[in-house]
Amino acid sequence: MNEPKVSKRLQAFRRLIGAIRNFLKSPVGGKARLLLAALLLLMLGINGMNVANSYVGRYFMSAIESRDTAGFVRFAWLYVAVFAGSTLTGVLFRFTEERLGLLWRDWLTRRITGIYIDRQLYLHFAGEDEVSNPDQRMTEDVKQLTTSTLSFVLMMLNGTLTVLSFSGVLWAISPKLFLIAVLYALGGSALTIWLGRPLIRLNYRQSDFEADFRSELIRTREDGNEIAASGSEQRVRERLTARIDGLVSNLRHIISVNRNLSFFTTGYNYLIQLIPVLIVAPMFIQRQVEFGVIGQSAMAFVTLLGAFSLVITQFQAISSYASVVARLGEFVSHAEKRDRIAPPDESP
Repeated sequence: MNEPKVSKRLQAFRRLIGAIRNFLKSPVGGKARLLLAALLLLMLGINGMNVANSYVGRYFMSAIESRDTAGFVRFAWLYVAVFAGSTLTGVLFRFTEERLGLLWRDWLTRRITGIYIDRQLYLHFAGEDEVSNPDQRMTEDVKQLTTSTLSFVLMMLNGTLTVLSFSGVLWAISPKLFLIAVLYALGGSALTIWLGRPLIRLNYRQSDFEADFRSELIRTREDGNEIAASGSEQRVRERLTARIDGLVSNLRHIISVNRNLSFFTTGYNYLIQLIPVLIVAPMFIQRQVEFGVIGQSAMAFVTLLGAFSLVITQFQAISSYASVVARLGEFVSHAEKRDRIAPPDESP
């Protein structure tokens, strides 16, 4: 019974990989690869700065605790230098990511629009009940696909680098704290997926409800003279009201699921700040570590857990993204059914 759903998800994933491959092989692919390489270098720089920042903060706080004026001044200047380096790399990383996202969106939008016009898909989709609002899929969904795919790929790469960078830091402080971080993240991710699964379906439907409402408003404006002449305002009002009812009802369900999800994720995030202190503070009291290790452990724990907990922190965005991939996958699938459509390996 679940086989069709799994098959559709697998097909959507394959199409996504194909879209990325086609983009990198396109005429703008060379520029895209250069931007990707720059992003990876900047990502390494950001993680290096974060690790350096954890150690500078550790020695800075230890200098304060031991009343070491010279050490305090030295590490204060190092703090400023690390912050400046982190600011520079962070800003350049964001700028490069946005330029790469724009490059991909520009190429993909032109490609899909060309297929839509050149192969006269607008004639087939005009009466197609299974693929609603193709214009929405070619505009908003393409925008979400390009920006969100790039964002998630970079988050996963950055999360991997963060885990590699801070696992050693946290393990050196306390192996127990490292194991707690891993188990806490795994348990939290599983519960988040269980609580938030309905969001994927609801976000998918919400995109259609929003597009249907806009389409009805456009239709009303275009037929304004005819509506006024025939006195059919009541019928138009009923159609618009029905669209609003569907939109609002689905949005209420989304809000309810987000509420339940927020109860868990908010408590989960509050505990992150407390757990490392509970583990490391007794070690300081027993003179096993210096005072600055408490702050360093808290930073390393929060950073490492953030990398492990991408599902928790990004679940709402992931659920919206999944619906976008599904909608564009449907668009391409129905396009390929037509005799004039390019074969699957030429899909956007």
